[in-house]
Amino acid sequence: DCTLNSIARKFGAIAAHRRNSAEEDTGFSFVNCRVTGTGRIFLGRAWGPYARIVYSHCRFDNIIHPSGWNDWHQPSRRKTVSFGEYKCRGRGANTRKRVEWAKQFSYEEVKSFTDKSYINGDQWLRL
Repeated sequence: DCTLNSIARKFGAIAAHRRNSAEEDTGFSFVNCRVTGTGRIFLGRAWGPYARIVYSHCRFDNIIHPSGWNDWHQPSRRKTVSFGEYKCRGRGANTRKRVEWAKQFSYEEVKSFTDKSYINGDQWLRL
């Protein structure tokens, strides 16, 4: 649960993730977040070839770029990144114009990213 507030004047990205191989166990997972602010922003951009960014149950204001995601001028990354959304809502959550290489995750695909064990939260978060 968080609020991500963009202060972009024109364009920006909420997250830029880098993984250099599929074996790296890293990524960004945003759960029950609100995305608000200014500019026309991407949900994420591929800083590395195996970038992974997931938004679950988030609310997007009308600041999300319709395509949603950016390959950072590296079209080859479209085949290897893991970008997607699950049950997001709000005026910026319309997926009709999202890039074809991003996913609308199923519950089975997203459930491991929504649990606090994804960040070893059961070890350090007091919930």
